[in-house]
Amino acid sequence: MDLLALSGPNLPPGLLAGPIKSKRDRKMQSHIYKLIIHGEKMLRPMLCKGPIEMDNEYTMLIGAIEADFKLDVDAEDAEIRRAEIISNPKRRRINGRYV
Repeated sequence: MDLLALSGPNLPPGLLAGPIKSKRDRKMQSHIYKLIIHGEKMLRPMLCKGPIEMDNEYTMLIGAIEADFKLDVDAEDAEIRRAEIISNPKRRRINGRYV
């Protein structure tokens, strides 16, 4: 998360993938990206650029886990969350830290 905050779209190769498409709705135009976090569980939080300040921010939308190259959440779910944020920007929260 710190690296994303510092580097934005200039993350080292292999850490940010996308835009990714929905498997349920192939015609949907996707604004969804996933972070590639390796570990015991392959974490793939989904995010978007903006959606309020497109050049200056990323918004985390939904958590996901990848197993056998399949996500447990569809990009369409993240796209729905993105639309909710666009319609009501007060739903967003600044990234905090857990200590």
